[in-house]
Amino acid sequence: MSKQLLFISFLLFNCFAQAQCPISVSITSIPDVAVGPVCKNTAVQLTATPSVGAIGNVTQYVWVSENDTLSSNISTLNLLANNQNVIVYMETTSGCASDTVSKSIQVQTVTMVSVANPTVIPCNQTVTDIQMSTSGTGTPLYSYDLSTYGTSSGGSYSSVSVGSYTLITTDDNGCKDTTEIVITQETCKPPSPTDRITPNGDGYNDTWQILNIEDYPENEVFIFDRWGQRVYHKKGYDNSDGWSADYLGVDLPVSTYYYLLEIKPENGGDEIIMRGPISVFR
Repeated sequence: MSKQLLFISFLLFNCFAQAQCPISVSITSIPDVAVGPVCKNTAVQLTATPSVGAIGNVTQYVWVSENDTLSSNISTLNLLANNQNVIVYMETTSGCASDTVSKSIQVQTVTMVSVANPTVIPCNQTVTDIQMSTSGTGTPLYSYDLSTYGTSSGGSYSSVSVGSYTLITTDDNGCKDTTEIVITQETCKPPSPTDRITPNGDGYNDTWQILNIEDYPENEVFIFDRWGQRVYHKKGYDNSDGWSADYLGVDLPVSTYYYLLEIKPENGGDEIIMRGPISVFR
């Protein structure tokens, strides 16, 4: 009789043990990152909970993220949210076919990408007005804090100089993101005067042109004939109203003339002086 009871007890224990297999582990979080993203760098606590069959049999927990081991031998993990995937490995002596199991959780964070427009200043300017814009999973409206220039609810900043700045973007829920804004300046192409004109009224090459002169508004032009008499002078030379080889309203004869171009760069630097011939053909 006792042997039968022992055998029945063994069968019941074996059935109970098998009923607890396979084992598993679950992860819960505070705050709950499964229901939605949290602000970047929010303190999050993850807790691993073993299934019934593993209770009392856990020998080790190992927390891993991005192939880095974050912690081991504890069932809780504290971290700062940064949109990372975290895996917990649980080792047991449960006797189940697989006594090491794992579970992963995505620590979702609010993502915000803020950019400035424009980020390149024309070569003949030293400052520019910029407008910030933000994309991502943040909640509008956004506010901005640009180092040196302060806060802006609409993201508009005036007279921003060339340089690197730290921009802090805050969404309507108080989530923040920090990025670097870099404002650069174009390199002005050098002025390049043409050396001939054909002012015959055909609409082609009728006036003297200085390529890239629009980048150098602080300029002054002098043109002389072969005897040194000045036949033209203008401050702020503009190709749209260029010299057409005339003097006091009278066409000048076919000949070679000579220009003197003086430029004062708006953004500082040495004065540019250029000299050269202009051949006039009709």
